[in-house]
Amino acid sequence: MTVALVGAGPGDPGLITVKGLQRVRACDVLVYDRLVAAELVDEAPADALRIERDHLEQDEVNDLLVALGDHHDVVRLKGGDPFLFGRGGEEALALAGAGVPFEIIPGVSSLASVPASAGIPVTHRGLSSAVTAFAAHDVERLDAAALARVPGTLVAFMGLAGLERLAERLIEHGRPAATPAAVVSAGTTARERVVTAPLGAIAKAAEDMPTPALVVVGDVVSLRAAVQRAGQRGAPRSREIPRAASTTAAETSGSRFRRSRRSFGPATPTAPIASVRRSKIGAATPASPSSASSRSTA
Repeated sequence: MTVALVGAGPGDPGLITVKGLQRVRACDVLVYDRLVAAELVDEAPADALRIERDHLEQDEVNDLLVALGDHHDVVRLKGGDPFLFGRGGEEALALAGAGVPFEIIPGVSSLASVPASAGIPVTHRGLSSAVTAFAAHDVERLDAAALARVPGTLVAFMGLAGLERLAERLIEHGRPAATPAAVVSAGTTARERVVTAPLGAIAKAAEDMPTPALVVVGDVVSLRAAVQRAGQRGAPRSREIPRAASTTAAETSGSRFRRSRRSFGPATPTAPIASVRRSKIGAATPASPSSASSRSTA
């Protein structure tokens, strides 16, 4: 039995990797984040236990994975890439410490893919040869002076709530207020929304933007209009995964992972975290699929 830490990609279910999708389609238990696309959750086998983990603290998630990994093939499905602001490192260390076999399957990070979906290249010859990514949920603890001085593009994760203060601090420490900036909400999905404005006005422009959102600061934002004119947004967005993803070289080389050719349909009912008793996570026993599907998702 093993645990796979799988990156689900930035939002569009079609952006999961082939290997990640294989693991989802073959798992016994799927432990997933609330923001993972419902279409990917439904790709797990019909009899797999599905657990949405957002009601647990991280230590509890670690214990859950250890307990389940002893007896099941578990997929821990995380948005973006597991090792970029996904706490995948903490989960990997917990599994390693408990002697539970695991593998890490990287995902398409929103760091570059979400700006790209909005028509913003995070690097561009002559404008930016460096990218600095940072978590901005606690703006006052950031080294704003260092961020203001660093050349190239800034990409802030979890920065929407404190965007006004973030912009103020960057400007206070030397970033010009006229620096182009953007906020991309629900990037790569059909709900994607984008606003652009100078750094000094971006918080006002993004007042009604919903989370999840990425903040991009740098001259590369100014390229968005030209990229859009070139037709980058011309193709309609799809919520489907190419069926070819279920037949790969891994299959012909004897991979033990099962394949499914099921089309996406209505999301399968999922188990709230109550299906694994919180008071007994250290010795968690998964609820049966039938009992899991009878409960509503929290």
